[in-house]
Amino acid sequence: MSSLKKIKDQVHSINATKQMTASMKVVAVSRLKKKHAAFLESIPYADEMNRVVRRLVRSMKLRQEALIWQDKDTLVKWPALLNGNGKDDRYLIVMMTSDDGLSGASALQVALQVQKLIAYLKEQGKSISVVAYGARGGDIFKRLCPDVPMMRIKSKKTKEAGAYLNAERLTADVIASFEQNRFDRCLIVYNQFRSIILQVPVVEQIIPSHIFLKENPWDFMVEEKKITPKKSPFLSVIGGVNVLSSLKGAIFKTNLRGGKRSPEVYDYEPSDTGVLEAILPQYLTAYVYRIILESEVSDNAARLMAMDNATRNASEMLEKLSRVYRRTRQAKITTDIAEVSAGANKEARI
Repeated sequence: MSSLKKIKDQVHSINATKQMTASMKVVAVSRLKKKHAAFLESIPYADEMNRVVRRLVRSMKLRQEALIWQDKDTLVKWPALLNGNGKDDRYLIVMMTSDDGLSGASALQVALQVQKLIAYLKEQGKSISVVAYGARGGDIFKRLCPDVPMMRIKSKKTKEAGAYLNAERLTADVIASFEQNRFDRCLIVYNQFRSIILQVPVVEQIIPSHIFLKENPWDFMVEEKKITPKKSPFLSVIGGVNVLSSLKGAIFKTNLRGGKRSPEVYDYEPSDTGVLEAILPQYLTAYVYRIILESEVSDNAARLMAMDNATRNASEMLEKLSRVYRRTRQAKITTDIAEVSAGANKEARI
């Protein structure tokens, strides 16, 4: 096979790949817009759930302070989902990734973050089990940590309210395991959506819930990244910086200490403790639902970046092959002309 034929075959193959990645990039933009819109729509509900829990927690704090001022030894009984079971030996890590591939290092960086977290917990003498929500992260993690027990959970994809049903199912299973005393603390690791070009794997504790604290006690596990993006026309298609509301899924300590409205204006039946115990599973479900949506947004953003980079790389390869093809073709033409000229000169001498 001639050199020109080989180059033509390479150009044809790269062109086919470029068309495929360009098409997948268009699909990724469409999916990213839908997922991003759903994620933004979930924030007001999560914020309202935060305010409800904040009022209940503040009410219980004030009731405890009143009992102390009255010189009573009675302690307010906090729900186990907030206060824990008094132990800190067994950890359950929920790893949130996608079932789909072709999203670059999206699932890999979550799996690496879980591996780093496990190494830290093992140094502290903790026992660990992992729940992998999403096939991609589960496959990668099994290769990284084959000795760690892991249970896989695939997301059930439905046309409507699929993410919330998945969150409800996952939260119910985790709470049931906690009530059966199978673990002491539950951590969740997922890709936090900072922008369309930056998704950072973060660690958060959901049982006992530290969501209402301003400081995340596991922030020291996260390494911040600074990325300088390449110029690309699709970066202006969708926003993404500071997409979360002011609460950002957290109840701040300052809000617990005071507020514009006194908690005494509310009457809770049967009590603020009973209402809090009843609402906490819904609260955690709403929080996990927001995490699932944010993880899906991050995954589609990473897939969009991966397909854009692949398309750009294919264009660069085609440009290089085009130059090689022209030089090879010109060299062949020059060689043919030289051979014809040499043959003509030889005949003339004869």
